[in-house]
Amino acid sequence: MEAIKIRYVPVIVLLGYLSYVDLKRREVPDLAVLALFIYSLLACRNLKEGLITGGLVFIVHLSAAVISGGSIGGGDIKLMSVLAFLLGWDFFLMVLPMAGLMTVTLVYALVTGKGLRYSIPLVPYLFASFLVSWGCFFER
Repeated sequence: MEAIKIRYVPVIVLLGYLSYVDLKRREVPDLAVLALFIYSLLACRNLKEGLITGGLVFIVHLSAAVISGGSIGGGDIKLMSVLAFLLGWDFFLMVLPMAGLMTVTLVYALVTGKGLRYSIPLVPYLFASFLVSWGCFFER
C-alpha cells in the first residue's frame, strides 16, 4: 500500500467512529474533530492549500447553515472544514460520491413521502464519500 494511502487510515477509523456516533446521537463530538485537526496539522501535504480549502469550505457551509436556518449542524461544518484542510484541493473529489449518495437519499425521501424536510446525519455520507475517494482518487 502506498504511503499516501496509509496516511489516511487514521482518518478512516475516526470517520467510522464519528459516523456511528452521528447515527446514534445525531451529534459530532468536538474532541474527535479536534483530534482529526491535530492529525491534519501533522499529515497535511500543503499548508497554504489546506488553509485556503478549509477556509473556503467553512465559509460556504457556515453561510448555508445561516441561510437555511441551521439545517447543517456546527459539528458537520467543523468536520468538513478539517477534512478540507487535510486533503486540500482533493477534498473536492469527495463531491462526486457525495452527490450520488445525497441524490439517492433525496429520491428515497420523495418516494416515501417524507419530503424535502427529511433530516439525515451527514457524517456517514462523508465517511462513504471519503472511502470511495480514497480508493479511487487519492493517488497522487
